[in-house]
Amino acid sequence: MSRFLRTASLALLTVSLTAVPALAGEHRIGFGYHYFETLDDIEIDDLGAIEDSGNSIVVSYQYLPGGLLRFEADIEYWEDGFGGVTGEEAYAPQIYLLAGRGFYGGVGVGMTQSDGFFSGDDWSDPWYAARVGVDLLLLPRIHLDINANYRADAFNDLDQAESDAITLGASVRFGF
Repeated sequence: MSRFLRTASLALLTVSLTAVPALAGEHRIGFGYHYFETLDDIEIDDLGAIEDSGNSIVVSYQYLPGGLLRFEADIEYWEDGFGGVTGEEAYAPQIYLLAGRGFYGGVGVGMTQSDGFFSGDDWSDPWYAARVGVDLLLLPRIHLDINANYRADAFNDLDQAESDAITLGASVRFGF
């Protein structure tokens, strides 16, 4: 089974296991910004220049069924590439299972798609993410989400996070 099909199957399973009536919870849609910076230089002769810092735009959907759980689906967009992509735009669909209301934390999985991967494949291997953040109510139904993220190639590597690989993100979400 291809990496894309495995990730899509995992996303579908996650959504189907949480099927509840649409009106039972809160839905939020938002837009955000994700900033990354590497503290160590990346030097791979065959790849050419890899950006040491950058940002991406994130389109986000959250479903809050009630209680402390929330489910999030994002699409992240890098204009100039990210993570082994050289000079091409990249997209990263990703899903998260989060717990908490004001302060929250959770885990997610995603993949990156681009025509510019050095390997020649259009899709990356799945990557895993851990996230902690704070969700602030700015106005009724308008939320500001500020978060710190750590991504790893294997789920069991998430507990070995290094501070130089943590990225920052912020999103404004509108509830309906």
